[in-house]
Amino acid sequence: MNGSTPSPDLFLARRAAAGHEDAWADLIDRHGRRLYNLALQFSGGREEAEDLTQEIFIRLYQNLRTYRGEVPLMGWALRLSRNLCIDHYRRSRQERKWHRVTEAVLEQLPASGDFEADIQRRQHLEAVYEGLSEIEEAYAEAVLLCDLQGLSLEEASVYMDVPLGTLKSRLHRGRQHLTEVVRDRIGLGRGAGDMAPGTTGGRMPC
Repeated sequence: MNGSTPSPDLFLARRAAAGHEDAWADLIDRHGRRLYNLALQFSGGREEAEDLTQEIFIRLYQNLRTYRGEVPLMGWALRLSRNLCIDHYRRSRQERKWHRVTEAVLEQLPASGDFEADIQRRQHLEAVYEGLSEIEEAYAEAVLLCDLQGLSLEEASVYMDVPLGTLKSRLHRGRQHLTEVVRDRIGLGRGAGDMAPGTTGGRMPC
């Protein structure tokens, strides 16, 4: 860091670590929803996501004193939560092959106003989640973070603790493998190759 004035993130973390409840509340207000959404993607259910989010909050609070401001606080919190998320994902990975995507995840989809289109999008999303359990974990994680959770490439690389180039490679391969699986599941022909294996059929968000 340059100069002697800490960044807003570092200042907030220092105050929260020192026991200032207002700083901790501000930190949760800023980042809590994104951490919950991340937990929901990795756990799949609302109750499990709430439990995982609490685990993440506890770990975050316990480690605030070690934050040095080298990366944005959200990226640092994501990296800190990775092992917890991966543990939950591995426990549920096999179950995802047999169970439908929960309503908690489906509720995150914005309605288009076209009932038939919304049903089709849900069916595609279910195929995506089922397909994630069939591709290599590193690739599935990259797709889950960028294409389903909406993290930027930079945030995802911090979270996975890999160089940006490695993250891009994993994301590219994950999309390719997942697209093949999804095609088989929902009966798409090869001409549908431009459709993202996410929820909209448009360009990937990362």
